[in-house]
Amino acid sequence: MVAGKKKGVKLDGTKGEILENLLSKNLTALELADILSINESAVRRHLNNLESDGLIESYFEKADKGRPKKYFTLTDGGKKTFPRQIELLLELIIKNIRKEFDEDISSSLKEKLVKDLIDLFPEVDEDEILERKIEKVVEGSNEMGFYTSYSEEDGSYHLSFRNCAFGGLPKEEARWLCEAHKKVMEKLLGGVELQQKSSMVEGDHTCIQKISD
Repeated sequence: MVAGKKKGVKLDGTKGEILENLLSKNLTALELADILSINESAVRRHLNNLESDGLIESYFEKADKGRPKKYFTLTDGGKKTFPRQIELLLELIIKNIRKEFDEDISSSLKEKLVKDLIDLFPEVDEDEILERKIEKVVEGSNEMGFYTSYSEEDGSYHLSFRNCAFGGLPKEEARWLCEAHKKVMEKLLGGVELQQKSSMVEGDHTCIQKISD
């Protein structure tokens, strides 16, 4: 059974079964009704909802006899609702980097990762005031799914990340990526040092970094 979310849509039950069957091959509403043993009109309602949510799309194909048949197929968004082993592959890649290469090469690869990540963020002008830089960093972090905010306490700024992109990895591999992420923040903010006050990788509810210039 598929369990996922797209725009808040629950994808278990009949909708999940429809997506599972469409993962195997493209089908008509009637074929899905036969497979699921439910009324064709009920299947069409689910298909309309799934198409509206961008998870499936339809097309017509000429039949040997009669009118063309309407088939349904998964979109890229629909395929993404299925489990993928991205975290496992990432874990193996990082583990092998740390195992096979010496510290200098590992650090060099991390620096290249930092550079590539920086390019994903809005451009930060080094002459801008710190708070404006922070705002841009928060904007870029949110676009990447970190659910970031900032606050000012006792004359210092604090970055708060409520979603960890590395939380599913073992600690050692997650720490390697966390170090890269921390360097990205420091370089974007320009000449500041970040103190890690809490970390989801270490079991805390949020990641909090204190900015010290």
